[in-house]
Amino acid sequence: MATAGILEHMPAATASTFLGGRIVLLTKKVWLALIAAPVAIALLVTACGGNEEKPSTTPETTSAPADTTGVTATEIKWGTHFPLSQNPASAYAPIAYGMDAFFKYINAQGGVYGRKLTLIIGDDHYNPADTVEVVRRLVEQDKVFGILGGLGESPHLAVYKYLQDQGIPDMYVTTGLLQWVEPVAKNRFGGNPDYVTEGKFLGEYIVKNFSGKKVGFLLQNDQLGVDGERGLKEALAGSDVQIVATETYESVNSDTSAQTQRLKNAGAEVLVAFAMPLQGASMVRTAHETLDWDVPIVTTGILCTDLFIMLAGAQNAEGIISYTFGVQAYATDDPGVQKYEKIWAKYGTGGDLSNFELYGMFVGELLTYNLEVNGPDLSRQSFLDAAEHTCKFDCTTCFRGGPVMTSPTDHRIAKNLVYNEVVDGKWKQISDMVSFEPTQDCTPPQLPADFDKQPKVGRAAEFVDVP
Repeated sequence: MATAGILEHMPAATASTFLGGRIVLLTKKVWLALIAAPVAIALLVTACGGNEEKPSTTPETTSAPADTTGVTATEIKWGTHFPLSQNPASAYAPIAYGMDAFFKYINAQGGVYGRKLTLIIGDDHYNPADTVEVVRRLVEQDKVFGILGGLGESPHLAVYKYLQDQGIPDMYVTTGLLQWVEPVAKNRFGGNPDYVTEGKFLGEYIVKNFSGKKVGFLLQNDQLGVDGERGLKEALAGSDVQIVATETYESVNSDTSAQTQRLKNAGAEVLVAFAMPLQGASMVRTAHETLDWDVPIVTTGILCTDLFIMLAGAQNAEGIISYTFGVQAYATDDPGVQKYEKIWAKYGTGGDLSNFELYGMFVGELLTYNLEVNGPDLSRQSFLDAAEHTCKFDCTTCFRGGPVMTSPTDHRIAKNLVYNEVVDGKWKQISDMVSFEPTQDCTPPQLPADFDKQPKVGRAAEFVDVP
């Protein structure tokens, strides 16, 4: 699974040329979406009725009763915010399709303790003001149990505090801001590796492979760039690698040729990009085609996609280094990918499985596992307790030896990374897994009596073909 990114601005005329395209088709229009968040078109699951929200306290009690909002005898209702229209970021809505497909797969087997999983996808157009409206409607009108995999930094920044103040599960946010996981909030879990960890990981590669070299940074001028630069500098500190220049760009600008020229003029011998795909591709094309500069390039995992190779040009992209944090959809010989392909073929919206749908299914699977571990007596509080004690869950697309683990002091779910390189026009894994897992040991939870009767999830679980 590749990291997700952010969308801040897009000229209206440009956006209008993309809407209706589908990112997995690799048409000419696809590149327009890549100024947007990395990890569809309208999918809106019909809202079903739920329990009325219970009062949090009474004069006779000293503690709040269990909050079972969104839970009935037959349903657990989840919501999410994604751009489905009016913005090129809607190209990333297949993540939501993947979550929904996995829910349908579980529901076909009877659900979790007899409860079907419902997902309501609110279209926020990647506009923070719309995200506020969408999330408030999901919480206050639809009465969802929690929010799953909300996309994007700016949109989710507009609602995370609202969700936190009410103790609503805010699961696996689809972006890598460090503030999602530091400091830890009881209700919130990150979905992608945080950009500081990512910067450290890429910086360690530079120290090992480019000793004594001069490095230049291209950074998006927002928290993505800030967090990435912090991690890079922490890794480079004390080494003989010298940072000679740092160039930034605004997300509204797709052309980074001037910044690339200045990095060359500064004497950079290695380039590092914490950038969106369009701007990263501009840097690569400028270096190779305009400046005839055969410079080594290391990039954020946001760029570790086949689409980025298409934008930059396969010949230009050859040798670029990046990373991933899970088995990729192109690893079609992997049993986990094969299982997800079967789920997608039966319960998805058509087309080949991409990393976006794969990531969505990973999120849906982990959520399902935590619901099963929780047991039939479900509340928001009990679910969050289960979620922050995930112990060695070997998910379907986890690297072998890299299970998901969480703790009350660590709400990251993606901490096992591998380096990738463009070889013969395709991304290829070039290293063993490197773990940033701080939870070295854990005590498996006491499983509910009927746990073994629930749909099987994880790498060892075989695909169940329900007629």
